[in-house]
Amino acid sequence: MDIPLSFVFPVVVELNGNIHVMGGGTNGVATDLHVRYTPSTDSWDTLLSVPYRAQQPAGAVVNGKIHYCGGGFPTSGQRLDLHFFYDPDSNAWFPAANLPVAVAIHKCVELDGKLYVFSGQPDKTLCESYDPVSDSWTQLNALPDMNFWYGIIVNAGNNIYRFGGGGYTAPTSAAHQYDKVNDTWTSIPSLPMPLHGSAGACVGDSLIWILGGYSAGLDQDKVWIYNINDQTYTITDSLPLERSYLSSVNAGGCVYSVGGNNNGAPQVQVQLLQNCSPNFPAAVTENRKDKEKPYSAIVTPSKFELQSDHGAIAARLVDMLGKTIQELTAGQGEKISFDAAGIHQGKYLVMIVSGEELFVEKWFVSKN
Repeated sequence: MDIPLSFVFPVVVELNGNIHVMGGGTNGVATDLHVRYTPSTDSWDTLLSVPYRAQQPAGAVVNGKIHYCGGGFPTSGQRLDLHFFYDPDSNAWFPAANLPVAVAIHKCVELDGKLYVFSGQPDKTLCESYDPVSDSWTQLNALPDMNFWYGIIVNAGNNIYRFGGGGYTAPTSAAHQYDKVNDTWTSIPSLPMPLHGSAGACVGDSLIWILGGYSAGLDQDKVWIYNINDQTYTITDSLPLERSYLSSVNAGGCVYSVGGNNNGAPQVQVQLLQNCSPNFPAAVTENRKDKEKPYSAIVTPSKFELQSDHGAIAARLVDMLGKTIQELTAGQGEKISFDAAGIHQGKYLVMIVSGEELFVEKWFVSKN
């Protein structure tokens, strides 16, 4: 179900299997709205408003509480040092120790029961942590570069990882892992392409999903999976539309894309996309147009039929909101088919995996 309001740079977190979207704004306007999406009922409800309005605030869940801090109002240039946390049991907000530095366009993540705050304006190398037990802040070593803002900061396997970021005209492909023992950052393999305004979510302890972003003058629809164990990037099925400045969370084992921007497709701003097969595929390579396909296909407006010619295949039918309609498998020489009966007219993607290769086919369903 679509997001009930077009949020701009909100705080988006997962808590108790649900997705919370709150605050943010643009052009001298900010909202205090706080809404929650419940996957089990595919529905939204409204919770107690955030305690202050701000553009480009940040937040994260620490010990079952949502922390919400910083931002600026009426513009991101008028930075705030405010810091509150939300208790879901009482549906109430409580004040916490203010940020040591008023900051906006920053990033937050949880690690070892503490809140970490990174980068932003005015200090792009800012790195500090908050301990909710002592209600106090600790200044940490400076970040290794000035491009963490508009990048991905994610906790995976109880470690912090950074991917991309930088300015709109000069995105970076840099990636780092945080050494919490020595309070230092170590370079890991760079992104396959520079990315600004992407989103990330961790699946399990070793897979980090990297969604969308802006690069080479264009919004992107690519989705990469970084495997922590072997330090490799593999590409999986793309977003149905290009987007940047989106948010992403893992809720109940599903990866969600929340909102974002695409000037040619304003509907992106309120789209909630879901991928509940985040390990399909876990490691694949992107197919080329000149690559020989290990299957043959017969495609009509009413049916998409596949026959495996070289080994087993798995196929997934996905609508343009990113939701899986049906999954099928076939052994060598076997046939499988998707039928248009029971689905709406329009464009679909068929994701086909053979071995460690991913192939994407388009299917236009017509009921005429």
